[in-house]
Amino acid sequence: MFPQLARRTRVVTISVLAVAALGLTACSGPGGFTSVGDSNTIDASLATSLDEAISSAMAQSKSTEAIVGVWGSDGSEYVRAYGDNEELNGGSRFRGAQATQPVMCALLLDLVDAGTVDLDRKISEDLTRQVGIDDITYRQLCDMRSGLADFKGELNDIFVNNPTRIWPEQELIAQGLVHSPLSWPGKDVHLADTNASMLSRVLRVKTKSEAAELLDEHVFSKAGMTSSEYPDPATLTISGSALNGRTYPSSGGAPVCEAEVVEVPEVSSSMLAGAGATVTTVTDLKNFYTHYFDGTFGGEVANVVTDANPIQNPERDADGNPTTEPDPAGPQWAFGAEKQGPLYGNAGAITGTLTASYHDPESGYTVVIALNNSSAGAGFVKALAFELAAISAGAGIAPELPWTAEDQAAALAAGAICQ
Repeated sequence: MFPQLARRTRVVTISVLAVAALGLTACSGPGGFTSVGDSNTIDASLATSLDEAISSAMAQSKSTEAIVGVWGSDGSEYVRAYGDNEELNGGSRFRGAQATQPVMCALLLDLVDAGTVDLDRKISEDLTRQVGIDDITYRQLCDMRSGLADFKGELNDIFVNNPTRIWPEQELIAQGLVHSPLSWPGKDVHLADTNASMLSRVLRVKTKSEAAELLDEHVFSKAGMTSSEYPDPATLTISGSALNGRTYPSSGGAPVCEAEVVEVPEVSSSMLAGAGATVTTVTDLKNFYTHYFDGTFGGEVANVVTDANPIQNPERDADGNPTTEPDPAGPQWAFGAEKQGPLYGNAGAITGTLTASYHDPESGYTVVIALNNSSAGAGFVKALAFELAAISAGAGIAPELPWTAEDQAAALAAGAICQ
C-alpha cells in the first residue's frame, strides 16, 4: 500500500461528491495570461487511483504541491492541484523545464514552413563566428544527432545551490562544446540540452528577433498556449498563481538529505535557456503536444516530428556502418521528444520543479504532471507520468502500454529520496 500525504494532499481527503462537482474555470491573471483551472469528467474510481499514485509520489519526492492533467482518449479530463496552498489550482503556472523543450523545434518547423530556414542547412552558415559546429544542421539539433555533449553535468550543483544566478547562453553552450563532438555526429543519438540552447541562439541570429517574441508569434499563439511565456533571464519569479518550488541542497549531483529543504521562490530560467526556460501550465502543455503532433508546425515537413531513432546507439565499423542492432522495443528519440511505447514527450527538472508531459498522437491521450521538489530528478517524474498513463490504460482511456502501473510504482519507490 502506498504511503499517504496525510493532511497535505487535499484531493485525497475530499469526498467523491466534491470531486464530481468540480467544473472548468478560466480567469485572466497578471500579464494578461488566461488560466484554465480545475476540471473533472472522469470516473470517480479512476480519480481515486490517480490521487493515490500522486499522493505516494509526492511523499517519495518530498513534494508538498503538485499539478496534474490527464486527458483521456474518450474526451474525459482530470485537471487539478494538490497540496495545502489554497491559491494553487489546475491553471497555476510552473517552470516547464525540458517538458517544454520541443517548443524550440516547433519554432524551427514554423520557420521552415515560412521559408526562413531549411532543415538541412548547416548552422555554421548563420553562426559564422562559432567554432566547433562545422557540419551540424538544424535538423540534427532536434533529432539529437549533432554530436554535441550536454552542458549540465558539471553545473548541476551550482544550478541547485545558486538558483538566481543568471547564465549567459553562450556560457552554457561553451560548456557543452568543451566535451564535443561525441561519437559519430550525424548518425548516433546523444541526448543533450546543448542542442536546444544552440537552436535558440541560431534562430535568434538568423531572424534577428528575441526568443520570447519568436515563440509568442510562431508557437504559443498557434498552439493555444494562453498562459505560457519565455521569460527574461532576470525575471526570477512567476506572476500569478504558481507552483512554489523547493529543493534539497545538492552535492555531487545528489540531494543532501541531512540539510533542510530550501524554498526557492526565485529561480533564473537561464540555467536551461532554450532547453527549458518556458513557464507554462498543464493545459498549455497538453495543447502544445496535441498541436505539435497533429501537424500544426512545419507544413509539408510536419510529419518529421514522429521520425524516431533508438536512443541506444549501435556498434559501428570504421566507416560508421552499424555492426549491431539496438533493441527495437527500447526508448527512441524523435524530433524534439522521446518516444516510449505509443507515447511521445519529455520529462525534465529545473531547480524547484519536476515536469513531465506525454502524448499519444493516435488516441489523443495526454498526461502532464508538475511536482514542486526537483531533488528526485527527471527520471522520477517520468515514472510518475508513465504510472498515471498505465492507470488510465487500465480504465480504458489510454492506449495499451508496454509497462504496468506496478512497474512504474516500483521505479518510483527506487527513486524515492531522503526517506
